[in-house]
Amino acid sequence: MNSFFKSIGLYNSLNIDLNINSAELIQRLWKVTYKTNTTFISLEKDSSIPTRFEYRGMIDANSFTIKRRARLFDMNRSNPLFQGTISDKNGQSSVFVEFFPSGFQIFNWMMILCFCFVAIFVNILGDQKNFMFAGVALVIAVTQYFILKRGISKGKYEFERELIYIAQKP
Repeated sequence: MNSFFKSIGLYNSLNIDLNINSAELIQRLWKVTYKTNTTFISLEKDSSIPTRFEYRGMIDANSFTIKRRARLFDMNRSNPLFQGTISDKNGQSSVFVEFFPSGFQIFNWMMILCFCFVAIFVNILGDQKNFMFAGVALVIAVTQYFILKRGISKGKYEFERELIYIAQKP
């Protein structure tokens, strides 16, 4: 699936070396991560998570799957998933992180694309050649794609800054 996301531009990765051992990095990452699943259907709503937590997800001994939590009245709902591995090299941590959209975001985009294709198909088969409706649907689908792509690049930038901040914090 990552090759599909990479081919359409909805996948990004990051490899960063930090001056902190992996056990300390995992402990500090736990301080800003609320332990819950990262799926759309969850028992915990993002707005009910305490404000000291920036992320929600699962962290293991050498891997993690997290997502930036949504705040109350947050309009930017295109937060990608972060899947990463942490390895220790000579007392330094090497973190490899993959960024891609969540399943719900992909489902939403696919439904918009299907709606667009149905609108084009109905207009081609119909007697009237009014492509305005299909054009609007196509604009919405393309806009959703760029929203997802921007969310991934923004998520990568913010998570890289967060990792550097976590490593420097005493």
